[in-house]
Amino acid sequence: MELIELHILQSFPVSCLNRDDVGAPKTAVFGGVPRARVSSQCWKRAIRLQAQQAANGSRLFGGHRSRRWVQRLTKALEEHHVAEAQKAAELAIGYLASSEEAAKGAMVYLTPHQLKALAESMAKGEVEFTKGKKVSCKPKNALTGILGAVGDWADIAIFGRMVANDHTLTLEGAGMFSHALSTHRVSNEIDFFTAVDDLPDEEGDSDSAGAAHMGTLEFNSACYYRYVGLNLTLLGDEEHLGDLPAEDRRTAVDTFLRAAVEAVPGARHNSMFANTLPQHILGLYRSSGQPLSLANAFEEPVWSNDGVVAKSREALLGHYGVIKKTYDITAVEYHLPEITLAGLMEGLAGHVH
Repeated sequence: MELIELHILQSFPVSCLNRDDVGAPKTAVFGGVPRARVSSQCWKRAIRLQAQQAANGSRLFGGHRSRRWVQRLTKALEEHHVAEAQKAAELAIGYLASSEEAAKGAMVYLTPHQLKALAESMAKGEVEFTKGKKVSCKPKNALTGILGAVGDWADIAIFGRMVANDHTLTLEGAGMFSHALSTHRVSNEIDFFTAVDDLPDEEGDSDSAGAAHMGTLEFNSACYYRYVGLNLTLLGDEEHLGDLPAEDRRTAVDTFLRAAVEAVPGARHNSMFANTLPQHILGLYRSSGQPLSLANAFEEPVWSNDGVVAKSREALLGHYGVIKKTYDITAVEYHLPEITLAGLMEGLAGHVH
């Protein structure tokens, strides 16, 4: 397996990057102590959106998870003068979503080009639906062709797609993401806040004195270790981006890696603005081997009265050094901030051929 890996240390001040079911920052126990946690799903969505924005008009990152594909497919089929366009769209998206009923609420991961390819196949009669909601096609399953609608689906190739009804449409993502964990013990804290009524009471109501509203919010502050990996072998096969020119694949990898570095989950963005950039990144290119998390560098939580970032970096590099020697790991290494972000991207994406 040919790999690119990012081992990232990133410190955040007062924040609630990822909430649980009661609105508190997510946590986990690791090394016997509570840690702050941000789920991989949360950071993956931030990375996907950042990549789309960073693509700056490039068609490579066009994927969207949505419950609204029925409306868009209906419109596309109407443009092709398909009879009963809405019913046909509901059956097609329902097939992808596992049932016609699920089509109204299930999330389906597609791109505009893939939707266009599906509409064209249906308009040509290559996709037919029976009353049993099974799909039959002439001469082959044209739905499978939506996988190959090359041009705007680098994000689906990286993040993957699950289609329960048809495993030929399921795609294993080439990207790998850990849940981010704090490198040290963290206890959530409580912010007590009040809101004051801006308009004076004109009737002299004595009960109007004091706050008009009171409440609490939970937050924490933490330095996180997070892992982002990219399986270049998988990404470059014919089911993923193997048909793209090498230059386009390098662009896709560069865009994704930059987004992985820069993206920050948007929870409480305005009230607890905590957008930071990583303090340290260990970037690795390995021509063979298996993905490797370095989270055990922090199984014993770090701590220092002078801050935890420097101690976390020391622990990360120390653990990596031991692992590298013990297991004879060979890698091309890149260290930020010893090199710039541009240098890191150029070095890592340069391994894409």
